[in-house]
Amino acid sequence: MQAIPQALLSEGSSAEPTDLSDDARLRRGLIETDVSRRCALALTLTFLALLYGIPLSQALLEHRAGDESSLAGLFQRAPSAENLRAFEREIEQASYIKDFVQPRVQLLLSELARVGNKRTVIGRDGWLYYTPGLAHVAGPSFIDPDALLARVADSETAIQPDPRPAIFAFARMLAERQISLILFPVPDKVMLQPQQLHGRGQQHVSNNVGFDAFARELRACGISVLEPAPRALGAADPPRFLVQDTHWTPAWMDEVARQLATAVTKLDRGPGTPARAQRVVRQQVERVGDLVDMLKLPDDQSAFRPQTITIEQVQDQTGALWQSNPQADVLLLGDSFTNVFSEDVMGWGEAAGLAPHLSLALGRDVDVIAQNDSGAFATRQALARALAAGEDRLAGKRVVIWELASRELSVGDWKHVDWPIPASVERSGVHVDWTCTPAQ
Repeated sequence: MQAIPQALLSEGSSAEPTDLSDDARLRRGLIETDVSRRCALALTLTFLALLYGIPLSQALLEHRAGDESSLAGLFQRAPSAENLRAFEREIEQASYIKDFVQPRVQLLLSELARVGNKRTVIGRDGWLYYTPGLAHVAGPSFIDPDALLARVADSETAIQPDPRPAIFAFARMLAERQISLILFPVPDKVMLQPQQLHGRGQQHVSNNVGFDAFARELRACGISVLEPAPRALGAADPPRFLVQDTHWTPAWMDEVARQLATAVTKLDRGPGTPARAQRVVRQQVERVGDLVDMLKLPDDQSAFRPQTITIEQVQDQTGALWQSNPQADVLLLGDSFTNVFSEDVMGWGEAAGLAPHLSLALGRDVDVIAQNDSGAFATRQALARALAAGEDRLAGKRVVIWELASRELSVGDWKHVDWPIPASVERSGVHVDWTCTPAQ
């Protein structure tokens, strides 16, 4: 190791040598870093003020609001590392200071630099995208063994990352009851609106690199897979997704409903459960999209204005809104893509979503089990619980459509579900030779 020149170690020398190498100057800076007592005191006090001021001010504001003090809880538990981390999480989740500062800082970043957050990516001309969807399209194959192992290793809880065992088990259970399955992974927004994200021309539609192999594997086992996305994008194509929302436009949803109706008819040419006389009523609705909600901006923000759209609400001849029919022979399992335009709580109207328009295109009633988010397991779990409770939602069904956001293939937890078989089905003696398993 090269010896440090004595001149560099001299505390009394105030002259700055002019012939030092860069390495020597660096060493001199490390050795002779000079901080005045006043500066050191100011920095220390600032650090202590931030360290203690935030939790103390939180406790004061909670007291004024009449809330239970999160700071008091700290002294009611042993000061272990786990309890301290839990206290930090509580402060982060309920912090008044964070609730005031974060939305305003996010608004500034969004307006000046098009900076989103962990959940929202800001594109061009006000277009917003969902980060997990972008990661699904641009990421590795969701059926690649290394990617599956990486997801397991990165997860804090035990998960099933491979979608195929769950899909095959569901298809086998349905086949035992002579019911056909249509799997419908809804294409992600970034697949069909790429130019609004990056501004570059793109004609082909990108998907996750593993999707084609996945779809071939399912079709080889007799499972229908609906792919409604066009093979190429035209410059004059109308938008297929809402500008600030994760979901599709009413027009493209209606087009996909017609494609689904065609797929159902190919599998089942029976007359089905006739629908009541129906009519369409056009209505205008507006709101900022769910991706704006995810940015957590101030309530009075004006950077993102509400989008106005026209929905087509399905009613019967008396004006009553369309309703699911549990006795129908087609069952739609869906997530928020099914609920949008149908569940008023989502802010885009009601009785104008995928299920009513599918029923309209089929001319048949449709049964629906839908739950926002977690399309990999939520609706399967809801169906299994209904069967276990004695409510046979599969009785009389001939086709089941399983709709889910395509990003679930990459990020979903494909939990195993135990499928209870009603006694009436066991007595029927139906057996299906099902040998399909995920390719290794």
